[in-house]
Amino acid sequence: MTGLDDNVPQRVLIISAEMGEGHNAAATALTEAIEECWPQCKVERLDTMELRGVRFARAARWAYGFQLSALPWTYSIFYAWLSRSERFARASRRWVGDFFGPRLAKVLKGRDPDLVISTYPFGSAALDWMRRTSGYSTVSVTYIPAFHVHPLWVYDGIDLHFVMYDTASEHAMLASFEASMRVGAPPVRKGFGDFTREVSRKELGLPEDDFVVLMTGGAWGLGDIRPGVEALVRMEPPVHVVAVCGKNAGLEAEMRTLADAMPGRLTVLGYTSAMPELMAASNVVVTNGAGVTVLEALRTPRPVVAFAPLAGHGTASTAEMVRRRLAVEARDVPDLVSQIRRLRTDRDLMGSMEQAGESWVHGRDLRRSIGEIRDLYAERHGGTGTVGAGTAGAGH
Repeated sequence: MTGLDDNVPQRVLIISAEMGEGHNAAATALTEAIEECWPQCKVERLDTMELRGVRFARAARWAYGFQLSALPWTYSIFYAWLSRSERFARASRRWVGDFFGPRLAKVLKGRDPDLVISTYPFGSAALDWMRRTSGYSTVSVTYIPAFHVHPLWVYDGIDLHFVMYDTASEHAMLASFEASMRVGAPPVRKGFGDFTREVSRKELGLPEDDFVVLMTGGAWGLGDIRPGVEALVRMEPPVHVVAVCGKNAGLEAEMRTLADAMPGRLTVLGYTSAMPELMAASNVVVTNGAGVTVLEALRTPRPVVAFAPLAGHGTASTAEMVRRRLAVEARDVPDLVSQIRRLRTDRDLMGSMEQAGESWVHGRDLRRSIGEIRDLYAERHGGTGTVGAGTAGAGH
């Protein structure tokens, strides 16, 4: 293949899943970075849940959303067992791999990608199954778009695990994990951190001088958004709330009714691609503590209030962020009002959280993480490479 760099993958498969938007958003960010760093590379995408069929994927999405909304205690119990019992973690890894692995092997037969990257734990389990059962040798990477690493994320059969925090090995419950662990850049698309507050407010039509609180429950609009917004729009002195409802049409309708009753205090949006500008325009981001949204806020950077964190991964991620002064937690509505009032008046707290966010993102370039993947690929294929060489194609 004349003119192609043998040290760079030419065909990459990214395995994600539409379980919320975070896993797909991470896959999109990685695709963007790969296409910039390796212009000749072709990137394909695969939804893990659809390996078992489209109907199964739809049912799984509904069941997961229902569990988090209506039966969160069941997910808390599962997550606690997963995070504390090595035996349960091993059994869960094996079961998920056995369930998805054969289907992935069938799909990959004849495709022959040079590199596979997973942004979803079940996809990683399937790759591990292929390596265990058939010696699958393609370089396999897991990029974890969350601030807590539970044991279903990590496998002996994965070559590199990219994580968001340096103590992830404490939670992985896998002896080999530390050797494959890399602290990576947040997998968020371009734009976050590229806009100023003043310009963003002008373009979005938001009040120039108000204290703006951005509240979002991700693509599914999960969490206690409605009672939280109702309390914030009644605060005195007033704040301006921007409620992003995602694909939750019922929540959006309720919020628009509230906006009509409280003119000038609430802006309502559904699913939007303007999150980089909205985060830049805000003073504080309020979310459920889970997924890529918090990584987008930290990249901007904006202080995060983790409000009524989602069961399991939401509460675990919140604990890690609070530990690093990247977020404050508000467990209920009165606590949310108190935290917003505190952040509005305590400049030292706001300043320290903003500084913590800036320090956390400093030096974290997604293209550098792509360079680390290239180095491993080149090593496995008898070439040479350094992180510097891996990022040179991106102009860094």
